[in-house]
Amino acid sequence: MPGILFLMFASLVLCTSQAMADALKISVIGAGKVGGTLGTLWVKAGHSVMFSSRHPEELTDLVKSAGPNARAGSVNDAAAWGDVIVLSVPYGAMPVLSEQLKGKLDGKVVFSTSNPFSGRDGDVGRKALDEGVALADQQYLPGVHLVRAFNAISYTSMKDQAGQGKAIPVFADDSQARELGARLVRDSGFVPVIFPLARAKDGLPNGPLSGVWNEADLKRKQTN
Repeated sequence: MPGILFLMFASLVLCTSQAMADALKISVIGAGKVGGTLGTLWVKAGHSVMFSSRHPEELTDLVKSAGPNARAGSVNDAAAWGDVIVLSVPYGAMPVLSEQLKGKLDGKVVFSTSNPFSGRDGDVGRKALDEGVALADQQYLPGVHLVRAFNAISYTSMKDQAGQGKAIPVFADDSQARELGARLVRDSGFVPVIFPLARAKDGLPNGPLSGVWNEADLKRKQTN
């Protein structure tokens, strides 16, 4: 019996250690409704999350509600701390953010939920829509591994439909972005279906790949 108990304890320690080793440090830049909701889902999945904004002192309630593995920091803190950087900011902020983060995200996976709107985001939004949002992202964020997801699902749907087997598109080209992007989508409670970045415009609000899907239906769109 002592031997069995020891093996059970060792197995538990091994599983706990593995989970800790697999946990990510996720920096969320832009802790509004979308960023706050996703970050909270990732904390509940066992990851550590830093919520950041221009006013991190205003994030106390969000950090408390998200759980013990959440914290707050500045945008620069977040850029340095995270294994993966999640952008959830109005697209009109991208030029300023690009200057602020220049050289600080090189080689990191950047997971963008940010969408350009011509009305709200002015010339910045119109240009991104005209030339393609993924290309605009890459111009603002050179040197990163880019993935886009959760671009056309409301934060209320994120909360209500997580864990129900719903699929969403994930747009990425290189293997690091695809793998980490898919993992973050799975860990938030959704099924990832991978598309190339060239189709990212289809995943914008009201696009042909917007919203949540049955997995089989979305996979059929991969070849359409």
